[in-house]
Amino acid sequence: MLGQMVLLSMVFLMVGVYILAARPLSDLSGARSADPRVGSLSALNGAMADAVRGGGDPAQLAARIDDNPLIQQARQRNAGFQYFAMNGPVRIGTAGPRYLDRSGVAGMIAARRAARAPGICVQWERTFRWPGGIDHVGFVDCGRPLYYELRGIVAPADMAPPNAAAAYIRKAWSDRGGLVLSAIGVLAICVAIVLFHTVRIRRIARLVGPSEEDALTRTLSERGLPSELLPLVRAINRMIADGAAGERRRRFFLSAAAHEMRTPLTVLRTRLEMLEDSEDRTKLIADVRRLSTLVNDLLTLTRIGERPPLLVPLRLFSACRRAVEGMDPVAMRQGVTLRMRGRGEAEILGDASLIETAVANLLGNAIAVTPPGGVVSLSVTPSGALSVRDEGPGIAAERVPEIFEPFVRLSNRHSGYGLGLAIVRAVVDLHGAEIAVDAAVGGGTSFTIRFVALPKR
Repeated sequence: MLGQMVLLSMVFLMVGVYILAARPLSDLSGARSADPRVGSLSALNGAMADAVRGGGDPAQLAARIDDNPLIQQARQRNAGFQYFAMNGPVRIGTAGPRYLDRSGVAGMIAARRAARAPGICVQWERTFRWPGGIDHVGFVDCGRPLYYELRGIVAPADMAPPNAAAAYIRKAWSDRGGLVLSAIGVLAICVAIVLFHTVRIRRIARLVGPSEEDALTRTLSERGLPSELLPLVRAINRMIADGAAGERRRRFFLSAAAHEMRTPLTVLRTRLEMLEDSEDRTKLIADVRRLSTLVNDLLTLTRIGERPPLLVPLRLFSACRRAVEGMDPVAMRQGVTLRMRGRGEAEILGDASLIETAVANLLGNAIAVTPPGGVVSLSVTPSGALSVRDEGPGIAAERVPEIFEPFVRLSNRHSGYGLGLAIVRAVVDLHGAEIAVDAAVGGGTSFTIRFVALPKR
């Protein structure tokens, strides 16, 4: 429907441009370029139409016509100049009507009275050329007949160069004023309808766009929609419902599978530790430990999306310090030094356990890529930001957008399965925070998380 309205509006606009611009301009240019008497007649026609439209009794109408400078000049320059004017029953002139019956105007007036259609306007005008001069007739009837004749125009009047803009406006409005008002009304209605549907479509687009965590599960309202948009919205709602159901099944499978694997892995690890020391025993225990880490990461990732976070005021520095204390033994085994800088002033609204998990994952990745003897630094700012920087090989710029996807591994030196940064991203999104990566090949990598700091109390 919108396309059809736009097409109809364009057609209407082109017709309007022709009627309101091309035709009046061609009439004006033709009047200027052909016979100079036509320009005089056009000016006289406008003056006579205005005088007749003013109405009044016969004396007032005659005075208005006779006092007009153009009429006076036409009389002086044209010895045979005559006029006749009629406003309803009022009739005046230097001579009687010549074209009232001959042109059929009298018949039109009688037909109008018989039809009794006051809401309809009739307009007609014509120019007659004779060897003795030019005559012009004008007629308008919108409930009260207005009629005039100008006869015997031989010599053109002395007129100043016409103002093209004013002449165009006068010509267009006097001839087609009703059409202009109708066009404006129709165009306003079309624009209002198009804007109404555009607003509704943009509202739907904003709801469909995955700008929030729950956008893929939130259906669109079907109330008050036009019939053209209702099938589209229903199809989108079905798609959203199917996607939400698939996501729930995926999360349930991952959670159930990870949960069911924890007990067998624990039993397996216990039995392996009971075996005699050997190289195979050590390798098997390491493999089981990696599988246990994978299971724990999967459970953490699924649980983050299932339950709402418990957001309470907490000190960011304290949460980071607990994460550093937990990862310090891992760093010592790798020969890496952990350093923490900052002050404990920043207070945020967050879930302490989730923030500690995210920081621990960032520290674990940084320790894994930093060579022995290197330093991993964690800094906390009073504005609610934390930054973890390593001394590893860095990350290529083209790979930065994919590092937060699950199971993406950028280095074989890391024994994990590529879920750590996915967990970090999930925690950041749940807290409405932002994460930035500053990475360069050969120059180490820095991860910065910016939380919204609470006002100081």
